[in-house]
Amino acid sequence: MRLHFLTPALLLLGACSIESEPNPPPSTRFVYPSGVAFWRPPAAGGPSASNGYLFVANANFDNCYDSGSVVALNLDTLSTQVDGQAVTLPHLGSALPDSALAFEDLASADESLVQIRSFAGELGMWVNPANGLPRLFVPSRAEGNNLNAVDVTFEANGAPVLTCVQGGVDCRNGALSLTDDIPASLSSGSSGLPRAPSPIGVTVDDASGTLYVTHSEAADSPAKSSTNFENYLATVKLDNPTRDTLGFIPLSPEGYLYGGSDSVTVGAGYLYVTGRNFVAGISGTVAGNFVLRLVDKNEPGIILEPALQSEYRIREARAARVVPRPVTAAELAARPNFVRERLYMLARGPDTLLTIDFEYDAVPGAAATQPFFRVVSAVPMPDGVSDMQLVSRTPGTSNADTNIIAVTSTGDSAVSLYDEALGQVVAQVPLVNSLNQTSNPSQAFGLTVDNPAGTNAARLFVTNFGDGQVAIVDIPDLARPQDARVVAKLGTQQQRDPNQGTSVCQEN
Repeated sequence: MRLHFLTPALLLLGACSIESEPNPPPSTRFVYPSGVAFWRPPAAGGPSASNGYLFVANANFDNCYDSGSVVALNLDTLSTQVDGQAVTLPHLGSALPDSALAFEDLASADESLVQIRSFAGELGMWVNPANGLPRLFVPSRAEGNNLNAVDVTFEANGAPVLTCVQGGVDCRNGALSLTDDIPASLSSGSSGLPRAPSPIGVTVDDASGTLYVTHSEAADSPAKSSTNFENYLATVKLDNPTRDTLGFIPLSPEGYLYGGSDSVTVGAGYLYVTGRNFVAGISGTVAGNFVLRLVDKNEPGIILEPALQSEYRIREARAARVVPRPVTAAELAARPNFVRERLYMLARGPDTLLTIDFEYDAVPGAAATQPFFRVVSAVPMPDGVSDMQLVSRTPGTSNADTNIIAVTSTGDSAVSLYDEALGQVVAQVPLVNSLNQTSNPSQAFGLTVDNPAGTNAARLFVTNFGDGQVAIVDIPDLARPQDARVVAKLGTQQQRDPNQGTSVCQEN
């Protein structure tokens, strides 16, 4: 039988028909989950009565769908079958199941999902004091380099409802761009600056009402010229995330090398900003020019850079967290504004957890004094360290020596638990899936924690970027973090093409 060729007109008609069909992200599973946040309503009765809510950003990394998404899950509604019986997610602190539970049905309603641009990064959460409800912030590295803001409300039955701050459920419409039509770019003297291309990290500062956003690509002037590079820390007000409150703090004043930034953590007088490998125009990805810079909170033009790379030869950095350290009454009598802080920072090349103590004076409304610092420890970590959370044995106290530091690693897809009291890694909880890790890596990425006061247990939520799932890891006894294990996995495993290493668009 002779095969007839389609005419150009028919080919064009077919192509238009395919392109015009909407292909929204699924609400039944995760698609390259990246950022994650957890929240339990204060009136929910605590961990023994409520598992709380989980919010996950889906990056849509391979563009199988029209967009990325943010999805909300009521963890108390999850159910699965074990030996023919319906089983729900156990509450934190209760008896753990004999083996990890698989909750493949996310039970997510259409109202619990909004669309965002693809290539989502971290997910930040702010609880609005005006109404006591969460607001979520997610940067996207796709076209527009948007900062997506999403409000959370709840139906009478407890079902979460997500709405874009600018209205609707498609946050691509009217989302705040960090690179387009920046008013300050017209008057800065450098065409196209300031901008924050490829935004990736978000940090909520409740005290100042500010959101800080990092970006992993250097901004050039004019745009796309690969000349006159700069990098910034973008700022926006939590209660008004619009262009009216958008600001930029230059991270590379004269004498400092520009670079890419990854994470921010907020101290009493300084912002601690980590640096990473970055994209520099036509040069592509280049090595990071700094691993840590300090920005004065009251005088952001003051930038300090500890010379860590000269001592430790580390290549770049990722997540950072800072906690206050105890200050004695005698020290405060001599220095009323004395601050002692401990910084935990993840570095790569070699992968290391650095613990650094800082001491300085933070005078209210004025620039902080130049800090004294010392490196307390440098602990080797698995390859590909990504995110970090602190688990406190005594939540709400400033005794940093009791902290457990949870670290995700994309290389071996595990959560490592470092016990500060012992000064060593006491557990590595594997999260790998059952398929070949070479062609189908799990890639443990984002991390959030449920560490409530008055409970001698903690729960970690880990996004497994490569296999499209979220793992739940419980520490049943904070005195024994080595007993941590996987309690459950949420979502169906993402299918991958073993020959190409890319995902399979399962709904197509």
